[in-house]
Amino acid sequence: MLRNDLLARTLLVLGIFALCGRAGADPGADYARVYAAHDFFALRSMVAADKGPDSEQKRFYTAAVLSAFNQPAAANKLIESMLAHNIDTALMPFLLQMRKNNDLRLYDYTGALDAERTLIDLYERKGDPRLADAQNDAKLLGALSGVDMQQVKRTGDSQIIMAPDSHLGYCIPVTIGVDPCYILDSGANYSTLIRSEAQRLKLKIIPAGVQVGSSNGTVVSADVAVAPTLLLGNVQYDNVVFLVMPDSAFTFKDFQIPGILGYPVFAGMGAVTTQHGHTLLVPKSPPARRVDNIALDGNDILTKINVDGHDVLCRVDTGADHTVFYKSYYDLYKDEVEKAGKVHQAKYGGAGGIKTYASYRIPKLQLTVAGRPVTLHRADVYAEKAIPEDYIQCNLGLDVFKDYKSYTINLQAMSLTLN
Repeated sequence: MLRNDLLARTLLVLGIFALCGRAGADPGADYARVYAAHDFFALRSMVAADKGPDSEQKRFYTAAVLSAFNQPAAANKLIESMLAHNIDTALMPFLLQMRKNNDLRLYDYTGALDAERTLIDLYERKGDPRLADAQNDAKLLGALSGVDMQQVKRTGDSQIIMAPDSHLGYCIPVTIGVDPCYILDSGANYSTLIRSEAQRLKLKIIPAGVQVGSSNGTVVSADVAVAPTLLLGNVQYDNVVFLVMPDSAFTFKDFQIPGILGYPVFAGMGAVTTQHGHTLLVPKSPPARRVDNIALDGNDILTKINVDGHDVLCRVDTGADHTVFYKSYYDLYKDEVEKAGKVHQAKYGGAGGIKTYASYRIPKLQLTVAGRPVTLHRADVYAEKAIPEDYIQCNLGLDVFKDYKSYTINLQAMSLTLN
């Protein structure tokens, strides 16, 4: 995933790439701008409307759209053909990064490590500032290189009743030899265990020493464990990867989070309907007719919402109770935010602890999410930077869905539905 201090580099490289394409009505500059902003919905429309002849530019952005809308194998087929003709060009790192993310989505850790090592070689030769992140990622992928791909078998429809927890709200009962209860968080790139929990489950811990950045900007060191089997309702997972964090990373003032089921487990369910009675419905065969009102940015689920007439790019985060708007939103609509809100100190938590940020609290905000009206009776807008990805303007929490009987996230149809 590109960091914001590299957005200018992205625009420059892809802008130059655009100049190498067709002259005249070439949409290259718009392509580059939209791609750098991670607006895959606009990018999909642009690719579909582009009636020009086949070109390397068009193939690149087509691969980006396929990747974003969860067609990793098809995207990699395009990427591999392009890599053969883009050895050591400015475009190569973008292709390799895209391929690596797709390999991870396919649980092909060896393929992802191969892409990462090629990136490291490229960055070393060019003195690229992304080298340190790539070397860190390679520690994790190296630890996973001998791990078999995650496999999922849905033997029937599942109705999973979530268990109440005095500190965590509700957790999901699973079976990993014993029967723990963990948070389901689609916004977590990997599933996570604290070290004492991994030991309790008698999982083999593979040393990795990877530095993991949390949602609040702190960094903790993590190793890896693999659960041979995990049962969740009628869904059986084999070879489930967990990051193993220090206990202190998920120990708060009066409670501890033993485990989180992240995006790979969430994705294995195919489609998940969450009902108000704290019940999850997982169909054996999810509907596959494409809707494409959500997109993947790495493993983040993105969607576009409307706020007071403004289109806003948001991350869907089932691990967050409340919706927050980031500084990128504040910067665009500062006058509106300051007029509607009151100065507030917002707390934002993640691995490594809780931080406080200057913000404005808006008492009531009208949204449109997945074509449905939503009223938030409390929304914090951060006036200072809390996350590195400036293109994400908000984080949609569970409060968005509280006025509806249920909501469904379907990663096969790429749809978010409020029911």
